[in-house]
Amino acid sequence: MINTIQAHVIGASRYSMDNGVKGAKITVMQSASADNENVLGNQVSVMTAPYEIFDQLHASAPHMPCSMELDIELRTSAASAGGKTTIHVIAARKPNATGSPQQQPATNSDKK
Repeated sequence: MINTIQAHVIGASRYSMDNGVKGAKITVMQSASADNENVLGNQVSVMTAPYEIFDQLHASAPHMPCSMELDIELRTSAASAGGKTTIHVIAARKPNATGSPQQQPATNSDKK
């Protein structure tokens, strides 16, 4: 199942190995949960991604860290590998604007 999240992206990297394996990693930051008394400040998470995602992030690079909209899916590795669940990014883009449009200043039509 694909979900869309808003994330504060602080960086990205990609890799390509001689054996043909390649991919990318996206690093995001979020505020620590107020409900967790064992964590303060901000937390950093790393998400996996396809190699090509790096190209989608180039336009946002001068603005990083910045908010981005990420399409993600949860992936679980085989039980023999520990059954670890990772967040895998499949698309990245600037967030869509939401809410009501800003009102334009009123023009004064009484001027002659």
